[in-house]
This record gives sequence, structure tokens and C-alpha cells, in this order.
Amino acid sequence: MFSDDRLAAAPRRVPASFLLAELLPFRWWYLWGMFMIAVALIAVWGAFPLAFSITAVAALVLVYVYQFYGASQRLALLKWGEVATVTGAETLTRGTYYSGTTWYNAYLPVASGWTVQRPRYSGPSTKTKVGYRLDDYSGDIVVRGREYTDGVVLADPRKPSRALCVTAFAYDLDRDESGNWVGRLRPRLVVGMVMWLAVVIGWLTLAGFVAVAAKHLHDGPQTATRSNGIDVVGNDKMAGFACDGGDIDVVGNDNAVTVTGHCRKVRVSGDDNVVTLDIADSIRTSGDHNVVTYRTGSPAVTNFDDSNTVIQKN
Repeated sequence: MFSDDRLAAAPRRVPASFLLAELLPFRWWYLWGMFMIAVALIAVWGAFPLAFSITAVAALVLVYVYQFYGASQRLALLKWGEVATVTGAETLTRGTYYSGTTWYNAYLPVASGWTVQRPRYSGPSTKTKVGYRLDDYSGDIVVRGREYTDGVVLADPRKPSRALCVTAFAYDLDRDESGNWVGRLRPRLVVGMVMWLAVVIGWLTLAGFVAVAAKHLHDGPQTATRSNGIDVVGNDKMAGFACDGGDIDVVGNDNAVTVTGHCRKVRVSGDDNVVTLDIADSIRTSGDHNVVTYRTGSPAVTNFDDSNTVIQKN
């Protein structure tokens, strides 16, 4: 059916650009699935943050398992495939306004021979059964999206049931005079690859950040030691910490801070802070209307304003 069946003898070299395109696949439904995982179950992730990190990584693994399965078929056809003879095409389904899938302003591929165009398309989604023959084998494939016209079908002579229309490839199957793949990528495909790389990096960064935060929550409050004190800086914070002979500095306004364990020095500056301690060697306050209570001990107290209160409270 096609006069241009120019292909170099198999096995053919697969360009590195095609391999990279398979490694960085921008698919809207991939993004949609990841978005739903992040947002739809946000109440679960709030209660079990580590579960989000595990699920996020697992989702990305599943995306790539699916992607690599399809890529293995496409790459095998690039290396070994031959042009099959199309024997017929039958429309199986066509979406309508009331049922099936319809597209609005979407980039859907449609092929004429080797040439694949990807104009914006609005209309019904069509499922077409395309019959083909390769040597003595006859089979069929299903082409989804735009209605099939006369696109080239590649089939693998080692396994003739493995066949795809050229519209199944994200990149254009251009060939040089000897029939080898050229490997050029369309600018829009390159932009999509860069966007997908940014999404993967951001997704894994988010999963790692949540995992680290979950670990800190699991390990308990941050501890002030003699070699590493804690600075609580800001306003309207509610936080808990532990002391193991270290120093705590609270700087800001309207903070509520609870500290367990034995502190060496506790310094509070700002206004309207409430600090609750177990025990401290020294307590210093500055600013206005700060309240510091301690449970036991006899700390050395330095108070720079009479509006501040430092008191033992069991």
C-alpha cells in the first residue's frame, strides 16, 4: 500500500534522542494521576506523612513500569521492524456528545504514510481496527484517538503480532537516504521532556522533604544540647522542644513554647511569649508581658522588665 518502505537492514541503530524521549515522557494523564495522589488523599497524608512519600515514589515507579513496557515495544520496532501491508481498516467505536470520549482542542496525531501531523483537534475519539500482513502473518492493531487514514504500520518479523502505527511514537520517524532513523525531535516534544524532568525532580524532592519531616515527627521534639542550642524565632508559634544541657532562645511575639528536660540557659525576648520549662540553670527575660514558668530547680533569674513573670509552677 505504501511506496516508501525505505528502511536500513535490521538491526538498526536507535538514536539517543529517541531513547531520551522515552525516558522523559510528558503525558497529561501521568500528571493528572500524580496530582490526584497528592491532593485527593491530603487528609490521609496529614495523618500519615511518611505514607505520602512511599506512595509518591511507588506511583512514579508504576508510571515508569508502564512507560518502559510501551517503550520496549516501540524500541524493538525501531530496531527490527518492517513495513507491513495494511489490508483494511474498520471503525470500532466513535465517541458522541452523550457517550464515549470527545476531545477539545487537543494535540492528537494523524498519519499519512510516514508523515505524522499533530494539529489541534476537537471532536469524537475514534477506535479503529487496522488489519495488516507481514510475510505469511496476518493480524490487526487498534488505533485510538483520531480516525486512522493510511499511516504506516511497523511489525516485528521476529514476532509479527508486535505491531504499531507510526502515530504511536511521540517522535517523528524520519529516515536518511540509507533508511536509518534521523533522530530529530520536534521543539514542542523537547519542551515537554524538559517539563517532565522538572516534574520528576520536584515530585521526588517533595517526597523526600515529607519523609524527612515525618522522621523528625517520629523521632520526637528537637533537642538542645551543650554543643547545639535552639533558636525559636518568629511570631505566633506553638512548638515543643527538649533540653539536654543546652540553651533555648525564644525571640518574637505571642509564641507558646514548651520545653522538657534540663536546660542550661533560657533567654526570652519580645512580647507576650509563654514559655513552660521543666528545669533550667538560668532564665533571662526582656521585652514586655512574657511569662516563663518552670517546674523544679532554683534558676538564676534576670528580668529586664517588671511586666515579665518568671515563676515556679508545679
